[in-house]
Amino acid sequence: MKKYSVLLLALVLISTLLLGGCGKTEVSVPAPEWSTVQDSAGGFSYQIPEGWVITEDVTGQGSVIYIPGDADSSAGVSNVNLVMVETGAEAVAFEDLKAALEQDLAPQLLANGFSAVENISVREMEAPIGKVCAISYDAELTGVTFSQTQFYPLIDNYSFVVTATDIGDGVTPNVAEVAEYIVMTLELDA
Repeated sequence: MKKYSVLLLALVLISTLLLGGCGKTEVSVPAPEWSTVQDSAGGFSYQIPEGWVITEDVTGQGSVIYIPGDADSSAGVSNVNLVMVETGAEAVAFEDLKAALEQDLAPQLLANGFSAVENISVREMEAPIGKVCAISYDAELTGVTFSQTQFYPLIDNYSFVVTATDIGDGVTPNVAEVAEYIVMTLELDA
């Protein structure tokens, strides 16, 4: 009987070790070089740089737009824009979103008045909330040249995009780093 108990205990330990690795992979999130504060919108919580504020949404999309508190927004400023919509649908697969962005983004932007869209790069990331599709590109609109990086956390039931727009005004911390940190600290509120 003792032999069977030892065997059973060994099987339980092995099963625990094997099944323990079946969940989501832990992703470490290094602390940024700036101080952060917790913020939330649309049922999600995340970290933003201390001193950054929400500015007026001029997009008409119900966006949450962050800029440094001391920035002069009257002439335009680099910013981070969050748009979240509850969809009730399963998250799109990374490969499908990547293919759609690579094929459709430039033609759509050009059809909507952009005069140039270049240097498109799509990559996959892992965040604590799950997979993220990140796309970066350079663009020109009404004579203004800028770089954008968009992060799409692939979350069931939500369409979520965090966009960093860098107009070259030297905002610190860098808006692309801020946007990525928002995604890396993103949590669905209970």
